[in-house]
Amino acid sequence: MNMAKNKHEGGAADLKGHFVSLSPGKLTGLRAITDSEGRFRVLAMDQSNSFKKALRAMHERQGAPAEPSYEEIRDCKIEMARALSVHGSALLLDVNFGARQALNALAYPKQVGLIVRVEASKDAGIPGAYEPGWGVEKIKKMGAAAVKLLVYMDTSDKSNVKAQLAFVQKVSKACRESDILLMTEELSFPRKGEDKASPEYQARKVRNILESTVLLGPHTDILKLEFPGNIKADSEGQMADNLGRLDEAAIRPWVLLSAGEKFDLFVRQAELAMKAGCSGYMAGRAIFNEYFEQATPAARAQFLSGTASERMRRLNSAVESHARSWMARYGISVADLSGAVDPQWYSGGKKASSKAAAVTGAY
Repeated sequence: MNMAKNKHEGGAADLKGHFVSLSPGKLTGLRAITDSEGRFRVLAMDQSNSFKKALRAMHERQGAPAEPSYEEIRDCKIEMARALSVHGSALLLDVNFGARQALNALAYPKQVGLIVRVEASKDAGIPGAYEPGWGVEKIKKMGAAAVKLLVYMDTSDKSNVKAQLAFVQKVSKACRESDILLMTEELSFPRKGEDKASPEYQARKVRNILESTVLLGPHTDILKLEFPGNIKADSEGQMADNLGRLDEAAIRPWVLLSAGEKFDLFVRQAELAMKAGCSGYMAGRAIFNEYFEQATPAARAQFLSGTASERMRRLNSAVESHARSWMARYGISVADLSGAVDPQWYSGGKKASSKAAAVTGAY
């Protein structure tokens, strides 16, 4: 048994002081985006630039180069959401082409929770900012279950850390004020002239993931994290060690992102991560990337109903076998949560004294 499991199996008291309180709105959001066992099966479709790039390349292969239109990107996301969201517990979308558009198209089942991206799409390393005209309050008003925030972290760059954490704290405060769940995504990036495939960068990336997890944890409710290692080069022992350290560093439930990895590699990453304590997956391009390589609308629809759907079923099987529920992560039960509600909770009553007090809040 690794150190991470010892820490979390000790119960919520072990995490006292580390929680962003799971108030009623946050708890409602957490239930909305997880399955019946409290695990995450999230289809990520909040990409903007990568969708444009993929559709542009598709046009070029078809001999008709053209810039993708708003309608084309919108319809692509709606088609994907309609075909694939039935396999997930939640759907992550962007405001530009997906969130309101898929909602109005009734493109996902009502039992699938909606997570909406809050940040503007920016190049790696640039400090985070809200999508212009958008923000946490509007995401809450549209009925979404959670806010997703992406930050590019370089923990060896003090100015980067300062700028990114300032924005994370700003969004975290807004989420507390609107009482909505916050999921924070960490991404590492190579510096100018640095080879992403080099052993030096790979080693730095692992350190960056671990250090970012420590920095971001106190300001969020859920962590969306990269795989801490090279699935194609690292030994089983090294990957297990890295994942154990990551699980220990994460003071929140965490899910694994796919970062556009090839599916067969990502599903292996997901299995290893879940065995180490991860609570599920949040994946997009690893599931549907080849959609854009199909020559006709019929072929694209067939890909979604066939290959892409089967990929989600494989990931769901891994979740059922290995993923840790968010309640197990916190060392609490439904009985603990029920017992944590003070009779005057709605008017800012006394702080609950049960071991679930660390994760429940009053108004």
